[in-house]
Amino acid sequence: MTNGDNGDRDALAIFGAMVLGALLGGLAALLLAPKSGQELRGDIGDAATRAKGRAEDMKGQVAQKYEDLRESVETHLKEHAHTAAEKTEEFAKGVEERAKQAEEGAHEAKEKTKA
Repeated sequence: MTNGDNGDRDALAIFGAMVLGALLGGLAALLLAPKSGQELRGDIGDAATRAKGRAEDMKGQVAQKYEDLRESVETHLKEHAHTAAEKTEEFAKGVEERAKQAEEGAHEAKEKTKA
């Protein structure tokens, strides 16, 4: 499970870095533009609203991709577990059959030595 935990942390770190980068870039653009204080505050509010919306969209996309991946992995694990169970059962039956054959062979050899 360690690899999955690291992958989750990496995805969160990338997501956080993207959101932070977008916010800082937008803030820098607003602060460097020549505008009045009221216009600047309005632009900052609009940019914050847009950034929040984008962050929520990205969060939804990441959550959906995570869920899709989780379902895919779960399906594959179930399929492989079922296949492994079938193969194990087939192997066990083969071992039982060979054990019976060996027992019969030993019994026949014993009978031949008595005769």
